[in-house]
Amino acid sequence: MIRTLFAIASLATASPSFAQDAMPEDLAERIAGARAAEETARQLSSVQQASAIAQAQYAGMTQGALGDGYRGAVAFPAEALGVWQVVLVAARGEGIEAPLVALAEYEISGTEILSETLHDSADTPPLSGTALQMARAKYVAPRAVIAAPDAGYCLDGEAAPEGSTHSVSYIPLVLPPDESGAMEAYVLNGPIAEGSLPLGKHYRVRFDEFGQVGDPEIVTDTCEVVTWDADDPDLAMSVYITEYDGGDHPNALHAFLSAQLPMSMGVVTGDIVWPMAGGMIAPPVPAAEAGY
Repeated sequence: MIRTLFAIASLATASPSFAQDAMPEDLAERIAGARAAEETARQLSSVQQASAIAQAQYAGMTQGALGDGYRGAVAFPAEALGVWQVVLVAARGEGIEAPLVALAEYEISGTEILSETLHDSADTPPLSGTALQMARAKYVAPRAVIAAPDAGYCLDGEAAPEGSTHSVSYIPLVLPPDESGAMEAYVLNGPIAEGSLPLGKHYRVRFDEFGQVGDPEIVTDTCEVVTWDADDPDLAMSVYITEYDGGDHPNALHAFLSAQLPMSMGVVTGDIVWPMAGGMIAPPVPAAEAGY
């Protein structure tokens, strides 16, 4: 089905108060679920931003020489409120059991680097604790998706035929462990390029408190790709509409992806539309009244 962009005014002027009889009875519960998804999306965005800032800084300090075995960054809350601890990771060997070391460590608040520690290549400290747990998960999660027998792929905007293979670019984002030590990794389908963002074939992989990996779960099962022209003067006043039949409210990746878009997005679940922009989910409106 072809998706279209239309004026955001149709969503902005629609109000849930004028048609309560058209709204589902469990609306409050569904809104609570959307708020929880919004919070997870905020964490994903914070992890992504802190990691990107640290990696850009490290690349500048090393003239882009990241070294052999580089495995990216992991980010988790520091002791100070609003501060993220970011560790840049390298493997000394191949495979999941390869020893992992810290190339550099950063403390980041918002877009500001509060501290930076660069380790000598001959004396890189081994990872431990949360950093080690998250770095292992970041390596394992995309491989778990690739190995899953029911993993789906897209080809030219459509689901790839069974048995076909092609190159897939995955971007893993690992959330910090919860109080029990369990954690989640989101494996994003790429490529994510300027003017283009895939909405689907993104996965979630759960790890228990012992680091055991669960079966990958598809979070958004679509082959839609949002494309846009950055020079379009009406871009900011447009909204991309997508249908979601995997739940009764938008999930964390809908909110996360909306924060990456230069336009707003509407997620249709059944007979209602959830307007969102910048990672924020507004109360839903009846789909018919919103012009969909």
